[in-house]
Amino acid sequence: MRADELTPIQLDALREVGNIGAGHAATALSQLTGSPITITNPTIELVPFAEVPLLMGGAERLVAAAYSRLFGDLAGGILFMADRDSSLALVDLMHSRPPGTTKSFGHSEEMLVSHVASILTSAYLAAIARMADVNLMPSGPSFALDMAGAILQVATIDAGTTADSALLVRARFADEQTSVDAMLFFLPDPTSLEVILGRLGMA
Repeated sequence: MRADELTPIQLDALREVGNIGAGHAATALSQLTGSPITITNPTIELVPFAEVPLLMGGAERLVAAAYSRLFGDLAGGILFMADRDSSLALVDLMHSRPPGTTKSFGHSEEMLVSHVASILTSAYLAAIARMADVNLMPSGPSFALDMAGAILQVATIDAGTTADSALLVRARFADEQTSVDAMLFFLPDPTSLEVILGRLGMA
């Protein structure tokens, strides 16, 4: 299914999933940091798979990513990605530090980005599972710092997806000082994508 085939009712359902997932993730992140974290202007949309690297700024763009395999009633994977600078800014945001404080990735920074990705993944999977009445569970995330195209290739091979489209979540994390943009891609196999859309009343 392509994005231009979605009806207004289908788009409304995706927006509802986006709002529910963002709300759950923001609550969990605020509890983790002990300070208010919001996810503003959450969107979830169906995008052509070929456009995914372009959305990250090109296949050679250096990004931080965390990949989780999908288990349960559906098959596929979930990939969190943000460019390197945004990922470092996300670390600062989660520590309530001024933007630009964190200069490079070490083990603790990788673990923190992976943890944020896990929270975001779990929140959106819970929203989809609730609305679509399916059982979904992510694996623990695997972190990588590499070019967007290389990360995407590895993720799609592991997920076993040959779908033409992916579900894209755009998330903007914000506190009182700054905001950081990131993306979460659901990479279901073709059958699982149709099941999700069908269970949401989109078939």
